[in-house]
Amino acid sequence: MHGQKRSEYKSRLLNPEAASKLATKAQQWNALSHELLSQRKRLITPLNADAKPPSPKMLLTLTEKMLTVNPDPSHLWNIRREMLLHLLEKESSQFDVQPELSLTAHCLQRNPKAYSSWFHRKWSIAYMLSRGKTENQSNVLQSELDLCAQFLMLDERNFHCWNYRRFVVALLGSMAAKESAEINEIVTNNTAAAANLPSESYSGDWSSWMDLLSEDSTSKEILMGAQIVSDSTPKNLTSSLSKEKLNELIVSEWNFTSSKIQDNFSNGSAFHYRSKLISIVLEARLASDDETLDNAARLLRKQEKILSMAREEWEEILLNAIFTEPDDQTPWWYHRFIVAWAKPSLDLRDELGDSYNELVEDYESLLYEMADSLRELLEVEKENGLEGDAAERDESKGVKCKWAYLGLHLVLFSLFKLQRVDATELLCEAQECLDALIAIDPCRSERYKMLAAELSA
Repeated sequence: MHGQKRSEYKSRLLNPEAASKLATKAQQWNALSHELLSQRKRLITPLNADAKPPSPKMLLTLTEKMLTVNPDPSHLWNIRREMLLHLLEKESSQFDVQPELSLTAHCLQRNPKAYSSWFHRKWSIAYMLSRGKTENQSNVLQSELDLCAQFLMLDERNFHCWNYRRFVVALLGSMAAKESAEINEIVTNNTAAAANLPSESYSGDWSSWMDLLSEDSTSKEILMGAQIVSDSTPKNLTSSLSKEKLNELIVSEWNFTSSKIQDNFSNGSAFHYRSKLISIVLEARLASDDETLDNAARLLRKQEKILSMAREEWEEILLNAIFTEPDDQTPWWYHRFIVAWAKPSLDLRDELGDSYNELVEDYESLLYEMADSLRELLEVEKENGLEGDAAERDESKGVKCKWAYLGLHLVLFSLFKLQRVDATELLCEAQECLDALIAIDPCRSERYKMLAAELSA
């Protein structure tokens, strides 16, 4: 249990009154579980053809009663989805998503990190969209974003909620990128083509959104995990978001990650979301470029924008994070990502010619700026460590500043691989970083020796 010592939890069982209440609850739970499983068996495999099978609605009521008490068992959610599909397919009922959203919201209030509850909410939204029966689809999805914001106010690092938020945003982006008239035409006139619709949109796959933005969508199967899912073909997807609204959504999500990172530099989920979102933000910023540009000019413009965004991330996000919390590995992970993301690809060298060299110079300039700042950080941390009691500090903190040494080594090694200047000084300083790491972090000394071998390779 989070935030509770095992001894405290166990001590409650020593209280006869508390133990009696828990035993009563266990008996009630076992009775409900036995009834649910037996009724489901009667419905799925009736022993007597003349006997009236139980109603799926009754089983739905049982699952709701049990899930409000304990939302964790995945088999209960599986049975619930099974009964919902039974009603929808056998009795031609209309799917009402609101009861499922209300139930999962109640369950998530009890346990905001319940895998099965988040999965069922995701399944419910995906099934609603695949049925195409809800006119206000974008309103439902917008309310889901609001719910995510509320949960992230309670726990800004709830990765379940961040994952669900990406799923919802990807759906909104897909709705904006595909016109409903086009989809209706495919569904109506071409059954074979209908099977190849970009149904990956309903899994919240980020590659699908990028494909849709570039108007080069690919078809994949719906991937919802090894649980009961609907294989319905998406129909009547309402394109209720304009291109302008889509750009507003992208900017809003970008700013949302910024605010959450500023609230807590240790928010790995926000940094991860930002790493997934940055390519989409890049495409949105490039959308206003002159369409008459040739391919080489477009590639050059894209690489220039990548370097510009990388510099923004370094100056506006990372510098503040690493100087405020130098011992937190989360911003250092994002720093490593930005260094790799900003590097101009060698594949562009022949096509861009001299412009490629200018891009490399700009990238090199960014790396030198990073190196200067990291040297400054190490000096500051050394001074702070000498003033304080270094013996009371963790091996990766303070005067030792493990992550800053790793970050500086990364930058120096990246400069070395560009092969544009005399590498002697770079290699010496990079080796000094590794020597310091071996001294302050001996448990990982073999890793640092391996990195040192790469310097002399």
